[in-house]
Amino acid sequence: MKTLLFLLLIPLLAHAHVGSPNVFFDGKAGPHSVRVVIRPPAALPGAAQIDVRVAGDGAERVTVQPVFWSAGESAAPEPTSAAAVDAHLFNASCWLLRRGSYALRIVVESPLGRGEVAVPLQATPLQTTDLPPALGATLISLGALLFLSAMWIAHRAAPRRGLAATTTALLLAGAVSGGAMRWRKMDRDFRANMLARPSPVNAEIRTEGEIHRLLLTPPADSLATWDTLVADHGKLMHFFLVREPGFTTFAHLHPARRDARSFEAVLPPLPPGPHQLYAELTHENGASETLVGRVEVPAPLGVAAQTAWTMAYEVWCQSSPTPAGNAAQPSALDPDDSWHAGPAPGVGARVSRLMGGGTMVFQNAGDIIADRETSLRFAVFTPGGEAATLQPYMGMAGHAVIRRSDGAVFTHLHPVGTISMAAQQIFTASTATRVPMSPLPGNEITFPYAFPRAGDYRVWVQVRLDGRVVTGVFDVPVKARN
Repeated sequence: MKTLLFLLLIPLLAHAHVGSPNVFFDGKAGPHSVRVVIRPPAALPGAAQIDVRVAGDGAERVTVQPVFWSAGESAAPEPTSAAAVDAHLFNASCWLLRRGSYALRIVVESPLGRGEVAVPLQATPLQTTDLPPALGATLISLGALLFLSAMWIAHRAAPRRGLAATTTALLLAGAVSGGAMRWRKMDRDFRANMLARPSPVNAEIRTEGEIHRLLLTPPADSLATWDTLVADHGKLMHFFLVREPGFTTFAHLHPARRDARSFEAVLPPLPPGPHQLYAELTHENGASETLVGRVEVPAPLGVAAQTAWTMAYEVWCQSSPTPAGNAAQPSALDPDDSWHAGPAPGVGARVSRLMGGGTMVFQNAGDIIADRETSLRFAVFTPGGEAATLQPYMGMAGHAVIRRSDGAVFTHLHPVGTISMAAQQIFTASTATRVPMSPLPGNEITFPYAFPRAGDYRVWVQVRLDGRVVTGVFDVPVKARN
């Protein structure tokens, strides 16, 4: 009942991304390495397009089955056989009938055996559909014909023809007006509550002694609650701050939930100024949500202020050296909190200087093209130019955040793709599939992605070296697809 009430009250559970609806997954389906790209339908009901690329030779059959979270596997349709585009690439279309959380259950069969994996998908209408002008003119003409026909019938059938015709005209006009008002209300409700979009959040800074605390709450008029969350990479919330207008400061924080309608975090010593914020949540039904807002960050106090200002014009990063306690009100940073400040990189630069003198190299050669699937590849080197050794960062080889210069696109990436690992674990429990782990490939890290549109993007790549999280920053121009 609690979950049902939650689903009825929340007006919108948005994708955990802004302006980037496609889903990317790199992982394992049993013995098979697969890359899955899901292009959700723009409207519901609608067909999702699924590409499954299987590494190696010998894939004999690939099937795709959408499993709706609230219905379960027993109510799912029969699996759809994917068509072989070539020896490695398979394509399938699956109809999604309702808005909500799905797991696309992908099964791969080959001489190596049978393997499966569940890839979570949030099905939400992405846009409204405009009525074609020709169809609109046709419907208006037919409506006018019906109106005149009803008037003629009333005029001919009633004894008092003039009164009957007038009464009929008034009734029909009232019905048309009422229908138009009803349609406009439905359209407003659809645009406000059904279209995929991020949810607003209120952010407030409170200062106690030398500690700045950030308090996050839903808008006062919102019925949203945060009591049905599950941990993704061990955190209930992943929170990001980028300083405006140059976005030379970046923070990745993990606030503590205080109650069903508030999160709170200790702010690191960031340079003061306006910051844009993004936050990601995963609900217990597998739905992912993105929160957005803005906050004015005050100047650091005490020792933190000296650290921040002496390094204000250098590349610097920090992460909390000791775990935070379990107190209801956070008094220390989360052990996986990290932040970065530094001058803006040059557009198209392939090398980013890291705190401590190391470097990160963007290895993709050639132009990046919009809406073209690729692997974003990065390598990390020590100050001496040797290959660095990556350490696990919240169970992954690293994290990446992508933001378009105008804020129209925001994406949080992992080496396994754009999915919420918590959502996948939810569906794994219900479909008995395997959750892949992120490997640590020496000094290299890759992220599957396709930039959704042309423009200038900033990419922050975070890895852990020698117990500290460092951040590489790249400005990536993306060209339009011909």
